[in-house]
Amino acid sequence: MTKEILFITSNRLGDAVLSMGLLDHILKNEPGARVTVACGPLPSSLFEGYPALKRVIPFKKEKHHKHWFKLWRAVAPTRWDMVVDLRNSVVSRVIRARRRY
Repeated sequence: MTKEILFITSNRLGDAVLSMGLLDHILKNEPGARVTVACGPLPSSLFEGYPALKRVIPFKKEKHHKHWFKLWRAVAPTRWDMVVDLRNSVVSRVIRARRRY
């Protein structure tokens, strides 16, 4: 069975570039895993073509934090083996996951 990893990273280009090193480290320790990346629209193209990529979910900041609810709706149906949330959002705490970082 393939492991499902959710990787929530920055909406800023430079921060997203820096987070790719962490993503590489995770995938070296979790061979065969499939990764869903949630990030801002600008850095979303950085992750396209990533070897273990299943999906990129670009999300744009909205008033009253509505972007977090939209992200939650997109990821809630999946049971995640690992969630890595570099934004420290509430989304990573309210979805089903075996491990959270």
